[in-house]
Amino acid sequence: MEPFILSPVPYAQLLEDLRAIFRHETNQRPATAQGTSDTPATDLLTVQEAAEMLDVCPQTVHEWKRRGLLTYHKMGRRTYLKRAEVLAALKSEKRTVKTGKGAGRA
Repeated sequence: MEPFILSPVPYAQLLEDLRAIFRHETNQRPATAQGTSDTPATDLLTVQEAAEMLDVCPQTVHEWKRRGLLTYHKMGRRTYLKRAEVLAALKSEKRTVKTGKGAGRA
């Protein structure tokens, strides 16, 4: 077994290295019966990416997280959502048409 030598590493560099390892490991998993497409079912999205996929603003994604409609995973200060769970939310959430004062305006 090779010796393991610790050296001082800045926190930002350590965090970036861990993210790179995490991305590499999640992309190396074999495709399951559910995730036979090009992107694995456990692909992680940022809140902004999830909002774009759902065609809502990021505040709506945060509200859905708070209400428990979307499960999320924290890595450091960042929040990630699984692509499969975002797609499931896309199917379950119905978009409503606004019926307020300005709804009929062009």
